[in-house]
Amino acid sequence: MKNAYEIGNLIYLRAPTLEDVEGDWYQWFSDPQTTQFLVDRYWPNTVESQIEFYESTKKSKERLVLSVCLIDNDEHVGVCNLSFINWVHRHADVAFVVGNEKHGSGAIGVEIMTLLLRIAFNRLNLINLRASHLASNPYTPLIMKMFGFKQVARFEEFCFSQGEYVDLIFSQLSRKDWINRNIVST
Repeated sequence: MKNAYEIGNLIYLRAPTLEDVEGDWYQWFSDPQTTQFLVDRYWPNTVESQIEFYESTKKSKERLVLSVCLIDNDEHVGVCNLSFINWVHRHADVAFVVGNEKHGSGAIGVEIMTLLLRIAFNRLNLINLRASHLASNPYTPLIMKMFGFKQVARFEEFCFSQGEYVDLIFSQLSRKDWINRNIVST
């Protein structure tokens, strides 16, 4: 493991590196398979634009971006973040992408969310997290339900995806609910 920030069973999270940017990372956000359920990925990505993003996040206190790496071989397989962090009201948005399709997003996706929630609520002392997903996405609602997120808003026909307008759904998880779920499940 290289510079592990949070460690799970299959993966660990660490600060992104220039090596990540120049590797496969930038390609994930041009790949139609990877981006099919993302709200804001319609332009092709380049190494240069990925470097610009990487540089902008290095000093940001409003966005924590982390690389997702496999424990067994340090392979960079995804990226996750807490973004729009509001330190006064103590909330943020949570999101992740598993960019290497051979790893899918099942067990790894569950572990990414587990680690992100631990970081948000235990390390950063946030109180609420928000997540959004397209109604056409069959995977994210399963993860939201698994972790106890509650649907709080639905914007009808809000995003254009795969040739049609689909609803955008917002969910929320409070630190209090997360703690209660974890106490009950242990």
